Amino acid sequence: MSHEIKEILVPVDGSDNGTRAALFAVDLAKSYGVGIRLFYVFPAASVEIIGMAGMSRSDIDQAAQAAAQKAFDISHQALADVTGVSIEQETSMGDPAEEVIRYTEDTPGVMVVLGRRGLSAMKSLLMGSVSDKVLRHTKAPVVVVT
Repeated sequence: MSHEIKEILVPVDGSDNGTRAALFAVDLAKSYGVGIRLFYVFPAASVEIIGMAGMSRSDIDQAAQAAAQKAFDISHQALADVTGVSIEQETSMGDPAEEVIRYTEDTPGVMVVLGRRGLSAMKSLLMGSVSDKVLRHTKAPVVVVT
């Protein structure tokens, strides 16, 4: 099993911890000579709620893109002075932890840098945090930033 780091995945949600994780990831990326990928996951529960409200799939997709763009904008604002690191972005829909785990399974050489808690402290108390779930279920290296 190779531990060569080829990319750093940074799940973002617009939270302060997500921003701190992105800033930390930039320092790691410079050390490894790799880029970072900001990764926003529109939660499946939100899709279900919006669907129950009678919104079309197109409206759901637009809501997901708007939420992702807001999270990316917050991250890019914090990273505005960063030079020498490639910053890509990607979105997905589903359970945030499961989507991060799936990405690590599909992308050899990825390291995950994520915040300890995101925007939903109540949800994490009831269901467990994304960072805890990722730590338990991925084989990729993970750094949790608090």
